[in-house]
Amino acid sequence: MIFIDAREGASGDMLLAAMLGLLDSPDKALVVKLLDAAASRHGLGLRVLDIDEDGVAGKAVNYAVERPANESTSRDECLRIFAEIERDLGSESDVGGRILGEIFRAEAEAHGIPERDVHLHEIGRPQALLNIAAIGLVAGMLGRAHAGEFMCSTITTGMGVIAVSHGAIRVPAPASAILLRGMKHLKGDSPGERATPSGIAALKVLSSSQGDELSGEPKRTSTGFGSKRFGGRLGRMTLTWR
Repeated sequence: MIFIDAREGASGDMLLAAMLGLLDSPDKALVVKLLDAAASRHGLGLRVLDIDEDGVAGKAVNYAVERPANESTSRDECLRIFAEIERDLGSESDVGGRILGEIFRAEAEAHGIPERDVHLHEIGRPQALLNIAAIGLVAGMLGRAHAGEFMCSTITTGMGVIAVSHGAIRVPAPASAILLRGMKHLKGDSPGERATPSGIAALKVLSSSQGDELSGEPKRTSTGFGSKRFGGRLGRMTLTWR
């Protein structure tokens, strides 16, 4: 089983970075190569960074934007871009599509509109869609490596008010609050958005259960870092394969 520690937050980029760290070196290099090529086709420069903070070593995944992104992307356009990215990655996993489906359903409910009318802002950008598709790809690879099921900790969401494309909103955002239904979560003690809709949706799709960390010796541990600081620490997710 793979235990996902989301007690310091959850986002697509942090989860992908941590999942990459669980792969054997040849598989990891292959995914980075495929992701880099797919990112380039969408005007993005992939950066996989090695980070060491507080004695914890891990990776971060981010993108240099070569051209401005659209303010919002329609559902049909998101699905077209996502399908293109999955073809580029050679992903045959349904995990990425299920994550995106959860996001569309939550956004539709939050706005009181049919799913076909949903327009995504930050999540509709190529870099977010790349992360979601790559999470699906790596999940399939870990499954073939007999990693077992995923289990998730309580999710720390953050609190307060943040500025997004829609304006100022309270944390958790409406779509995040919908996605969190039935999942154990708490605000934590630092302001800001610690759990994003894409991160929560990924945990919802991947995790078969929530609970405390499993006992026993870990086979492999990996940490994925974000780009924002909360209480002076970089946001992070740690995955433990037992």
